[in-house]
Amino acid sequence: MKQFRINQKNQWKIRLTRAWKRRSIKEQILSSMLICSIIAAALLGGMTFLFSKRTMERNYQNSHRHNLEVSGSIIDIQLQNLVELSRTLLQNQEFKNIFTREQRTGTYFSSRDDIVLNHIMRDLAEQNKYIQSIVAIHKTGNIYFYSKLTMQNGKMLKYHRDTDILSMDWVTQSDKELGKELFYGYNVLFDDNNETFSMVKTLKNTEDGEDMGYVVFNIKKSIFLSAFGRADEGYVTNRYMIMDKNQATSGGNPDGNLVYFHGGTEMKPTIVADYISGHSGRYLFSEVHNERGGWEVVNVIAREELSHDSNYIGWITFLVCIAMMIVCYLFASRVSNIITRPLEQLKKNIDVVSEGKFQIEEEFDETEIGRIGTQFKNMVNNNLDLHEKLLHSEIREKEAELLLLQSQINPHFLYNTLDSLYFMAVIEQADEIAEMVLALSDTFKLSLNRGEKLIEVRDEIEKIKAYMKLQNMRYHNRFELQIDVEESMMEQKILTFILQPVVENAVYHGLEPKMGDECYIRLTGRLVEPSEGGHLADQPDDGHGEETSKISYMEFQIKDNGVGIIDMSQLEEGYGVRNIKERLFLFYGEEAGIRYESRPGEGTQVIIRVPLDIQKEG
Repeated sequence: MKQFRINQKNQWKIRLTRAWKRRSIKEQILSSMLICSIIAAALLGGMTFLFSKRTMERNYQNSHRHNLEVSGSIIDIQLQNLVELSRTLLQNQEFKNIFTREQRTGTYFSSRDDIVLNHIMRDLAEQNKYIQSIVAIHKTGNIYFYSKLTMQNGKMLKYHRDTDILSMDWVTQSDKELGKELFYGYNVLFDDNNETFSMVKTLKNTEDGEDMGYVVFNIKKSIFLSAFGRADEGYVTNRYMIMDKNQATSGGNPDGNLVYFHGGTEMKPTIVADYISGHSGRYLFSEVHNERGGWEVVNVIAREELSHDSNYIGWITFLVCIAMMIVCYLFASRVSNIITRPLEQLKKNIDVVSEGKFQIEEEFDETEIGRIGTQFKNMVNNNLDLHEKLLHSEIREKEAELLLLQSQINPHFLYNTLDSLYFMAVIEQADEIAEMVLALSDTFKLSLNRGEKLIEVRDEIEKIKAYMKLQNMRYHNRFELQIDVEESMMEQKILTFILQPVVENAVYHGLEPKMGDECYIRLTGRLVEPSEGGHLADQPDDGHGEETSKISYMEFQIKDNGVGIIDMSQLEEGYGVRNIKERLFLFYGEEAGIRYESRPGEGTQVIIRVPLDIQKEG
């Protein structure tokens, strides 16, 4: 299935590429500029819309951050008032007397202590209208509960019957605070429909620092109303929240991390869920930290409501982008006409030339394409016909020279004559003459090569061996022929009459004049890989510098230990060497080459290099 999808994708790419290539250059320019303008407009519009939207959100957050700081300060004042009230208990001597002496077993105080505690708690509660109830707990577990709502008295019965109040988690947390007030976003004692929150304090004796017990204030959440202004403030979805991120103080909250929600509650679940999930949904949050309560004071508004103005900006940007695309299209049309006009003019003239007319009279402009057209015009009018005629004339002339050279010998007459000489030598028992005639016959047969231009390397080497055999008969085995050619080259074909004339030059110009018997000719052949480079040092530079070849070559080296050649220019101007160079160039082109190296008294080395992959006839 995966391979099928990949094939489908590749087919679509191929179809689109073919469809694009079938378009004219004018259509391609128009399409390209239109696509670019659409992409640019889309990017510009999208970035403008996102930037304006983000700017409006940031401005809203900055403007409400001050309001949140004011709200946080009001909450601090209100909580500080509660803290001061709780600390007055430690200054009340009657209260301290009750909590420093040993109490009777059980969860109740004595009747006398109840009366005193009731008086103290009622006075505290009357000082702040938001205090709904107060619970004082002795360190031995004796409980006194005071509430402005008598109906709540029954909610504490569970702590007198079966629940150890000192084992509650909030007691443990309060002990860790070492007497500091700890705020919970809910009623830690009993469920009251989340109408109150609790302040818990461990009571420590101011004289010796010993624990005396605990006090819990349950405060109405309506205390926060004065900290916030109108819920909407000109916005429909504007809301305020107080959130408790401390898991230790929010773990038992039925509303989770929510302490207080200010405004319409129809969106409360989604707002709270979005806040807890990381502010990644449809709402924008601003918040400041309240140190006293350890809470976050949060403002929230729907992003959609803020985006109304940015939507207006988006529409304006969209219209501007449409106008920009229209202008770009008109501009692209004009530019494409300017660019393609000389192209169409050039194409028209190329069509005329292809029909056989070699005279162009039309004028071109001075643009790059116009200059190309002018150069084409000059080439056609002045050089095309002459160049073609000259090239064909040179090729025919060189081929005629080669054919003339080969046709100077009548093969049938030559073979018959040599056969007659061979049999006469055999009859007369002149074995040496017979062997020489046979070698000469083999040399001519291999040289003529049945009229073909190409010859296998193996046959070219046999021709050299036959030639050297004749020379050794003539010079009484004076010359040694050493051959070291890679076996992989033996069946490759090269142009005939390339190696043997070089060996012949080595004999006549290098070895014959040398005194002594230690004369040799060494023929080596190897394959040259592309990484080794293909051009010989004396080949013409094409203007591109030294480059690595992309094809393989056959390289032949013919070295002798003769007297050497003093005047290399005289050798290279000779008919044999010049004929080899011209035939190499005509057949192989500039990829082939020949180089001579000679030192007087040390001998001569000839290097011939031809492409490996050119195996053609005719």
